Amino acid sequence: MNVRNMQFAFFAMFLSLAMVVGAGKSFAQINIAVVDVERVLAKSKAAKSVQKQIDKKRKSFLVDVKKTEEKLRSDQQDIEEKRADLSKEEFLASIQTFERQRIEARSSIQSKKASLDKGYNEAMNILTKAIFDVCQEIADEDGIDLIITRQNIIVGSKSLDITPKVMERMNKKLPKLTLKNK
Repeated sequence: MNVRNMQFAFFAMFLSLAMVVGAGKSFAQINIAVVDVERVLAKSKAAKSVQKQIDKKRKSFLVDVKKTEEKLRSDQQDIEEKRADLSKEEFLASIQTFERQRIEARSSIQSKKASLDKGYNEAMNILTKAIFDVCQEIADEDGIDLIITRQNIIVGSKSLDITPKVMERMNKKLPKLTLKNK
């Protein structure tokens, strides 16, 4: 489940909770709070640690891609330079070998990129779940009936914003998140 779907599910679950709670309190006041999930996903300590790890892995990945491209260019040049000295069969065999290497390199690069993307998505899902858990704790402690994401609010009082409280708890609960090595 990607981050957007998790945010939507997060909103839908709280909206459902509000309906259930609201059904029992026909005319009672509903306590509402707002959290900027995107800000927490970008600015929390765990999110920053994930981004730092992703940047490091991406740099390493790009170095590997560059080396692979340079080797393939070199191999292609070697084949072209030796073309006159090779028989037609030897030349075709060299081309086939080169094409196999090129396909294997492309497959390896795609696999590494997919692994990097998967690790990032898993980390973001863990972070999103932790945000949900922290919001649930705050809702239980403070008697909040409904927490809505800031992205779903057009106008609202700043006093409803519990983002700083969520951020503080997130930083204590999950100060660092390590990407799984794939």
